[in-house]
Amino acid sequence: MAVEIGGTFTDVMWVDGDGALNTHKTPSTPSEPARAVLEALDEIGVAEDTLEGFFHGSTVATNAVLTRRGARAGLLVTKGFRDVLALQRQLRGDVYQLSPRKPEPIIPTALVREVEERIDHHGEILTPLDEQGLVKAVAELVETQRIETLAVCFLHAYRNPGHEQRALEVLREAFPELPVIVSSEVLPVFREYERASATAICAYVLKHVQSYLELLENRFAESGTPMLVMQSSGGLLPTSGIMRRPLEMLESGPAAGVTAALTVSRRLGHPDAVTLDVGGTSTDICLITDGRPDQSNERMVDGLPLGIPALNIVNIGAGGGSLGHYDVGGMLQVGPQSAGAQPGPACYDRGGTEPTLTDALVELGWLRAKAFLGGRMTLDEGAATAALSTLDRTEEGAAAAAWAIVQIAVSHMARGVAKVSVQRGRDPREHVLYAFGGMGPMIGALVAEELGMNRVVVPIHPGLFSAFGLLLADVTRTYEQTHLAHVEEAAVDGLVDVFERLESQAADEFAGYGYERDSLRFDHVLGMRYQGQGFELPVDVDLDQIRERGVEHLETVFRDAHLAAYGTDAPGKAIVVVTARVVAVLVRHGLDGVEITPGPEVTVNGESARVQYRDTQVACAFLPRTGLADGAVVPGPAVIEEPTATTLVPPGWTCTVVEDRALLIERQEA
Repeated sequence: MAVEIGGTFTDVMWVDGDGALNTHKTPSTPSEPARAVLEALDEIGVAEDTLEGFFHGSTVATNAVLTRRGARAGLLVTKGFRDVLALQRQLRGDVYQLSPRKPEPIIPTALVREVEERIDHHGEILTPLDEQGLVKAVAELVETQRIETLAVCFLHAYRNPGHEQRALEVLREAFPELPVIVSSEVLPVFREYERASATAICAYVLKHVQSYLELLENRFAESGTPMLVMQSSGGLLPTSGIMRRPLEMLESGPAAGVTAALTVSRRLGHPDAVTLDVGGTSTDICLITDGRPDQSNERMVDGLPLGIPALNIVNIGAGGGSLGHYDVGGMLQVGPQSAGAQPGPACYDRGGTEPTLTDALVELGWLRAKAFLGGRMTLDEGAATAALSTLDRTEEGAAAAAWAIVQIAVSHMARGVAKVSVQRGRDPREHVLYAFGGMGPMIGALVAEELGMNRVVVPIHPGLFSAFGLLLADVTRTYEQTHLAHVEEAAVDGLVDVFERLESQAADEFAGYGYERDSLRFDHVLGMRYQGQGFELPVDVDLDQIRERGVEHLETVFRDAHLAAYGTDAPGKAIVVVTARVVAVLVRHGLDGVEITPGPEVTVNGESARVQYRDTQVACAFLPRTGLADGAVVPGPAVIEEPTATTLVPPGWTCTVVEDRALLIERQEA
C-alpha cells in the first residue's frame, strides 16, 4: 500500500492479492497530517496484518521548514564561525534587486554557541576539542534557551570527523535526553555554509518527523508491516533511516510522481519528457533526458540549501486551489495563495468564497458537478459562479473571469516548463509532457499548446500518480564523501578506496534493514570540475573502468559530460575530483504481476454538452475513461472523466489509448 499526502488531498493506492490496483482519495488534514492517513486506512477497510509493505510520501518535513514550526534547535560551531548561518552566500535571487533580503536562518544566531577546537583542511588537529567548554555551552543552551535538539558543525569535519564524533559521545553522556545531529553524518562534504544549513535543518525537523512517523508506525506495530518513506532523491528508505537523517524526507511527495513518470515513460518509449504534476496547491515540474531525471545538489527549501542530491524539481505556486485576485496595481493574478483543503475552492461548498482555478473550470463546464471524485463529492456550480463574479470588472460575466484565470494559470505553468527545459538548453518541443496530479490532465494540453509541444501523456490513475510512484520506487540511499584530488594516475587508487569504503558503509546500513549486499546495485558518481571552476559537475563513472583504464576513463566521461552540459570543452586543462558518491539501490519490480487496466475495455458513447472554450460555446463529448478500449481514438473537444482526475482534449487535439492504458493526446496537423 502507498499513501501520499498532498496539500489538498491524501491519496491511497494498494495492490491486492489478485494483482489489481485499488485507489482511494480523501481530503488532507493540514493541521494534523497523520490524521488523514489514519482516516484513509479506516475508510478503505484493509486489515493491517494483510499488508506486506506500507510506502509513504509526505510534505511534513517541508511544511515544518516553510512555516517555521520545527523544534527549538541549537547549533555548535568552531570558535570564530558563529555567524555561518546568518552570512550565507553572496548570491542574489534577483540580480536587479538593490537590497536583497536573505532568508531567515533556520537556527537564529542567539541559539548558536562557539566551541574551542580546530581541524585544518588536511584533517590535521590544530586545536584540541575543549570538552569542558563543550558541555558548558550546551548546558547554557538547555537551561536558559530551552533547546529541544542540537546540531553540531565543526570546521573541516568532512575531512576528519574526530572532534564531532567525540562531541557526540560526550553530549550523549551529559545530556542523554537531548537529540544531537552532527554534520559528518548528515553531509560529509566541503562548503561550510551548505553543510551547516543541512545539519541545522535536520535538527530543526527531527522531532517533528519522528513524532509523525512514530504515530504511523504505531498503527502497524502489531502486524509488523514494514514502513518505507520516499526521499527527495526519488528512492524509498525504511523509517529508521529517515529518522536518522530527516533531511531526506524533504520534497518526498513530488519525487514520487517523477519516479512514476520515469517508469511509465521508459515503457512507452519516451526517453525525453517533462513532468507536470499539478495538485491543489502547487505545480511540480521536472525534466527527464535520455531516460534520466535531472538531479541537483543545489536544491533549496525556502531559500535554504539542502546540500543533498535531490531531483531537480521546480515548484510553481499554481494549482487547482490557487486563488484568483487583483494585485495592488489592478492586475488579475492567480496564486500563490491557495484555498487549500480547508475550506477549499468555493464550489466545494465548505465555506470558501474566493474564486479558484477549480471554480473557473466548473464555470466553463469542463468539470461537471455530478462527476467530481467519481460522484463521491458534488460540486456547487452556483457557488463557483458567485465567487468568480467578484472578479468581473468588465461586465463580461463569470465565464470571462474563469477563462482569464485559466490563461494566467497556464502561463505560470508554461514558464515553469521553460525554466527546466529552455533555460537548461533543452527544446520542450522535442519532449513529451507527462501531465498528472488532480489538475494536470485538465490543464496539460493547454500548457503544451502554449509552448508549441505536440504530445501529452496522461498515465493511469493520474490523480494518485505520486502514490503510484511509491509502489514503483526502488529502495535507495546516497553516500557522499569529499575527496579532493587531481585526475592523475597517482590518485586513481585513492578514488577506488573511497568508493569501496562508501560501498561498505552502504552494505552495513542495508544489512541493518535486513537486505544482503548481494541484493544491492551500486551506482558511482564523481563531482568533477576543471581546475579554477567554482562548482563541480556530477559525472557517472564505472568503478571497473576506473580500475582498468584509470585516468583515461575519468577524463573521457568528464569531458563528455561537460560538453553535454555547457556546450564547451577545455582539452589539456587539469581536471579535479571534488566529491565521491555511491548510490546503493535495492531494485524492486513494482509493475511485475500488477493488473493496471482501470476498467472494462468496452467503447461507450458517453454524453455531450456545450462548454465554454475561449470566448465561444462548443459541443464537447464527455466520456468515462473506464469505457475506452485500447486503441480508442477520441477527437477534441472532449472531456475524459475518472474518479481521481479529469482530462481535457482541446479542439485541434486527438486522444488515443495506448500501452499501459495511458492517454496520448496529440496536436492535429493544421
